[in-house]
Amino acid sequence: MIPKLGTTEFDLLEAKYETCAISEMPILANKYGYKTVDSFQRQMRKIGVKRQVVGGWEPGGVNVPLKLKTSKEPKIIAVLGDTHNPYQDAESLALAEELLLEVNPDYIIYNGDMCDFYQISVFSKNPSRLDNLQSDIDNTRAMFRRHQEKFPNAKKLLIEGNHELRWQSFLWNKASVLNSLDCLKLEELYGLKEYGIQHISYEQGIMVNDVFLILHGDMASKHSSYTAKRMFEKHGGCGLCAHTHRGGAYYTRNRFGTWGWFENFCLCHLNPDWVKNPNWQQGFTLIHFIGDRFWVEAIPIINHALIYGGRIYRSR
Repeated sequence: MIPKLGTTEFDLLEAKYETCAISEMPILANKYGYKTVDSFQRQMRKIGVKRQVVGGWEPGGVNVPLKLKTSKEPKIIAVLGDTHNPYQDAESLALAEELLLEVNPDYIIYNGDMCDFYQISVFSKNPSRLDNLQSDIDNTRAMFRRHQEKFPNAKKLLIEGNHELRWQSFLWNKASVLNSLDCLKLEELYGLKEYGIQHISYEQGIMVNDVFLILHGDMASKHSSYTAKRMFEKHGGCGLCAHTHRGGAYYTRNRFGTWGWFENFCLCHLNPDWVKNPNWQQGFTLIHFIGDRFWVEAIPIINHALIYGGRIYRSR
């Protein structure tokens, strides 16, 4: 059983118990005559000894949405995503920027897949493009730099997409010895601190005013709005996802209220070299908030033109 308090043996047990790995606990419990780790720990707690876990995994907020609170005054959130640099459609992106200069959003959320990370995908790759990773990332940084200059007053947040996740997967699976290098973190590659952009982990998402979830998403159904319906079935409530490269909306009503989920288009080329004639649509989304009330405004871009406020915007 547990040695008497004040003895040398007890002091040794206490020091071991407070800092040992979880895997060592069954050995300690058995040594002092306890059938289970739980019964051993209960007895240690009774005599006032608590474990001080060193190392080990602790929840870090991943998959728990970041809470974003806007004021009761009207606020506009612009959601851009799926540029897939260097596959971004420069003309459509310029149109979006032109409208945002007039709208003057309070927040800009980059909803993932801003860079394609083509070179480290698991798919067949064109060998002539394998040396272009740095220039692709530079392309993405140039967009962030431009937005910092154009929209200095907008708070900016980046949610990782599955293509940003390619970088983490590459480091973990192909170059794990390099994973601890700060210079290889996504924040450094993208220059997020330099451009005033807050980083949100993949599938963590942002919960706005406790009523609207924005995340990249991990589903892509065959038709417009089908994914929005599936996102409601998975998450409930209201929200917006990217990933599908389509626009769409799904509304439903039940005894608890009226709900809506939305798909956020894309801002990449509609015919990149790695997919043939995809069913994609270009555009972005404006979300108007007044406290916990909101209005989702889809902005489709078709043939490098959009209509907003009774005016046609065309690429120059």
